[in-house]
Amino acid sequence: MFERILKQQMMNRVLYSLIPIILFAVYLFGWRVLAVVIAANVAAYISEYLFVKNKKPGKVSMAVFVTGTLVALTLPPTIPLWISALAGVVSIVFGKMVFGGFGANIFNPAILGRTFVYISFPNQMTISWLKPYLINDFPGGFVRWTADSSMQTGATILNSFRTSNEAIYGIAETFTGFVSGSAGETSALLIILAGIYLLVTKTAKWQPMLATSISLLVFNLIFYPGTNPLFFLLSGGAMFGIVFMVTDPVSSPKGKWGIWIYGLLIGFLTVFIRKYSLFAEGFMFALLLTNTLMPLVEYGLEKVGKK
Repeated sequence: MFERILKQQMMNRVLYSLIPIILFAVYLFGWRVLAVVIAANVAAYISEYLFVKNKKPGKVSMAVFVTGTLVALTLPPTIPLWISALAGVVSIVFGKMVFGGFGANIFNPAILGRTFVYISFPNQMTISWLKPYLINDFPGGFVRWTADSSMQTGATILNSFRTSNEAIYGIAETFTGFVSGSAGETSALLIILAGIYLLVTKTAKWQPMLATSISLLVFNLIFYPGTNPLFFLLSGGAMFGIVFMVTDPVSSPKGKWGIWIYGLLIGFLTVFIRKYSLFAEGFMFALLLTNTLMPLVEYGLEKVGKK
């Protein structure tokens, strides 16, 4: 099996950065989180293997495990394992292989898989959440498969803002991650530390992270005056997407002007969708729409002589 994997050090570093996030998710919600990650990765690996097995060199890219892990961590900890596996299949087949494989995709594969699941299985993706084990509950999820039914909740930070315009968690809880939400998206602190690691090791670029963060803060101030914009930056999938999705070297633009426009559009569309659509989480739609628009934007920039 392992001889069929194309080694990619950059992808290894992304996986290393995700280890603390996975462990923290296990503490919050139990070891079932790891099963969700494994299900997505196995399905993603098999999907890519079936496409490349008869081609030279016939190896599965290490990036497949990055995609599988990322899409799994954007799912609720209660998600059925078969849906997690389906997310892995869709991410690889329709987000990557239909475009020609690694390096040819125009969309971020993990966010495409997540969006497919979000639209196809709205109840599993938007209703069934778990309250996290708190710091004084140690060892928390490390000694449990999953939380019991008494810890199920329908409330997340973004959902509460839509229904009551109030935050159900304080800024400290939102930053550290002791909140309900998707498995890997709760702790802004760990995600930021992962981002710093990726920047220091030159695995990711800082420009798309900064551009998207500034855009989100500015447009949150415009659309939600009087509300701390950090709640929206640190909540939901925004911070996770900024660090791990926006920085995807394949689907993101190459020129410096393109990168700043890219971040501006993602931030604006995220806030606009969260504010006016039926969906509490807008980042995934914003990123996919921006991925779609960027070839036109880059073409226009090339015509006016700006890269």
